[in-house]
Amino acid sequence: MKAKTSRLQYFFMIPNLVYGKAIGITSGVMVRKIGADTWTSMIFGFAIGTLIITIMTYLGSKFPEKTIIQYSEELLGKWSGRFIGLLLTIFFAIAYAASANTLALHVKEYFLLETPFFVICLVYTLLCMYGVFLGIEVVIRFSLFGFVMSMLINITMIIGTIKDFRIINLLPLLDRGVLANITNSIYIFSDIAMAIFAVGIIYPMLNTKEKAFTYTIWAMVLGGFMVVIWPLFETGVMGVEIMKHYIVVCMQQVRCAQLTKYLPRYELVMVTFFIFGLYVQSVAMFYCAKYSFKQITGIKKDWYIIIPLSIVLVFATYFMAYDHNNYVKFLSYPWSQICFSLSIALPLVLFFTALSKGKLK
Repeated sequence: MKAKTSRLQYFFMIPNLVYGKAIGITSGVMVRKIGADTWTSMIFGFAIGTLIITIMTYLGSKFPEKTIIQYSEELLGKWSGRFIGLLLTIFFAIAYAASANTLALHVKEYFLLETPFFVICLVYTLLCMYGVFLGIEVVIRFSLFGFVMSMLINITMIIGTIKDFRIINLLPLLDRGVLANITNSIYIFSDIAMAIFAVGIIYPMLNTKEKAFTYTIWAMVLGGFMVVIWPLFETGVMGVEIMKHYIVVCMQQVRCAQLTKYLPRYELVMVTFFIFGLYVQSVAMFYCAKYSFKQITGIKKDWYIIIPLSIVLVFATYFMAYDHNNYVKFLSYPWSQICFSLSIALPLVLFFTALSKGKLK
């Protein structure tokens, strides 16, 4: 892999990968399942996800110049490795569509109500295609800016809604029980899985791999904190019953925010901040889908893959969410279950196979 990136850029990439869809769409899915325990359930999910991404990083450190597809072929055999590559290509393509629809629904539901949904999907996919043509290292360098913008969203949301926060809306804590919290944490894996498998593809790009293990752990901890603060405040400000009525819960939350009497609502400002981090997430998924397919087919010219893949992704994005109720149902089942199973099973299978073959010495 010729592209290179620094550890700091890699560090800022990971929070961007877990942030965009989770703060509004995923929290809306989870609140219908577990109510006020959404934020505590997310904490359990991030704890499990941090453990798994740590295993993925450790595997990468033992095969420092190989992607997850390449060392899958070494550990499991050529055809098993290629099957995993095909599986990851499909995963990244669907993950791209889920990420792209996060922005598409923000725009369609709140700003461009009369604009055909297909046009929004087309324009955003073309923008992401341009990012992939520029190269993933350019987009990863952009992740610092996306991280700063995401932090500004969090800070302004907290400042604007803290006066309306009611602790009673969070009580009783762990009302459904610890087991229910752990079980329902699978829904956050539709976001965490993107980071886990992106690390499997992008890890060889690191120009200095020393302490990458530590950088990954702290990046996940920071990303988890940035995400969990949203359902915590959404529940405290709006309450569970109100949250259940909205697909894009974060937009309803920022409608509750009042920064000053001259800026009572700042949805457009929020989306302006939000787009940078989400763009990193979407382009990373697009790139990983392209690169996975390139590795299993051996195609040399990137544009031979990018242009047909862009067409597929436009239609995948459109059909996934042209009816937003179907989009939420898909994220609830089976997408979250697939992401959870794949992101847990594949790293563990590779880890124990490498261990049994003495590759972890």
